[in-house]
Amino acid sequence: MPIWIRGGTLLDVINGTFTDGDVLIGADGKIAALGTFAAPESAIVLEAHGCAVLHGLVNAHTHLSQTFMRGLGDDKKLLDWLKGVVWKLQAAMTPEDVYLATLLGLVENVTCGVVALTEHHKLVNSPAHSDAALRAYLEFGLPTLFAYGWNDLGDGALQLDQIIAEMERLRATAHGSNVQVCVGPMVPWRCSDEAMQRTFALAEAWQVPFHLHAAETQDEVGLMIARNGMRHIEWLARLGVLSARTQVVHGVWLSDDEMRLLQKSGARLIHCPTSNMYLASGMAKIAPLFGRGVPIALGADGSGSNNSQDMLELLKIAALLAKIETMDATALLPRHILYMACVEGAAAVGLSSAALSLGNVARLICVDIQTPRSAPVHDPFSALVYTANGADVRHVIVGNRIFVRERAVQGVDVAALIAECTQAAKALLRRAELL
Repeated sequence: MPIWIRGGTLLDVINGTFTDGDVLIGADGKIAALGTFAAPESAIVLEAHGCAVLHGLVNAHTHLSQTFMRGLGDDKKLLDWLKGVVWKLQAAMTPEDVYLATLLGLVENVTCGVVALTEHHKLVNSPAHSDAALRAYLEFGLPTLFAYGWNDLGDGALQLDQIIAEMERLRATAHGSNVQVCVGPMVPWRCSDEAMQRTFALAEAWQVPFHLHAAETQDEVGLMIARNGMRHIEWLARLGVLSARTQVVHGVWLSDDEMRLLQKSGARLIHCPTSNMYLASGMAKIAPLFGRGVPIALGADGSGSNNSQDMLELLKIAALLAKIETMDATALLPRHILYMACVEGAAAVGLSSAALSLGNVARLICVDIQTPRSAPVHDPFSALVYTANGADVRHVIVGNRIFVRERAVQGVDVAALIAECTQAAKALLRRAELL
């Protein structure tokens, strides 16, 4: 059935403009009319008065198996956090834990206005664990880039042939669905030269992203220099795996030469400001990189290093952190931040245009900005970035499907899911001897 979003302020996140009007989404899930029109009587009506209506946010990097880990990694540096919390819990997680944690994380994402995301799946204890995560994404239905995380060096290393076979198997399972499987090496210092080059060739053949953490902390950069005398981006360039297909997650500790390499290659940076602050990893040079024309999308990272998946909250953090890093109050404007979250995010996960235009697939959110926290609104871009949060999301529509209506997730018993996840998480902590 057609969907009529009635009332609201329509935001053009590409050009940074806005106007009042309605949106009609056809039964095919595409935008059929904008502005003022006579809607068909059969249309489902979603009231949006007082709302900003825009392309939804894209969470371009997360680990939803970490939903069960929120609050357990507080006040730890990255390597201590990994060794003391994350790796212990991952080792103890069952496939059902992975499924439940992922499903709860998806509910959180969509209620906060996320219409697509990248899962960097790093819990590869067994094929059953990967299947459980993938099943949650397939059942939930949001457009997803599923980056299979791997390392072939150090603890938990996999054989290269095993890595390739597993990616091929998962790709076949997801074929023709809302999920696209891609290549996701975990971190440079745990991946061999050969494995990087062979899996990058696979990404090229499949025409999918090559998604990896890089230059997140000074300690990690030091590990790489000790191994081969090169920094992370320098190493990627030397191997021939730095291109427009490459997605560099974090990129906090980049030299000037590395910034130039990113710019020249067309590689995309995925900025995770909340996680970088939570783990005291550092401040990425986002404003200078944006000024150089480096494509930048935004990611919440896993709830183990954020405690939340609230992408609206993250917008403000990204904007303010850029001001502090540069000591320039004009470093990044609200329209720049929303461009990263919507336009660059959509491109990062392989979606079509984020333009609010006739004929485009609808991936829309309605965010209430007539609240005591936001009103009076003089600029809806400012209201979204500096005053809104996930609780203000009223409706979420992807294609011809309503995921959230009047702040309620459709088709999911959220209270029952939370209760089940709470019990499962307690059992997990006991098994991991953290409770």
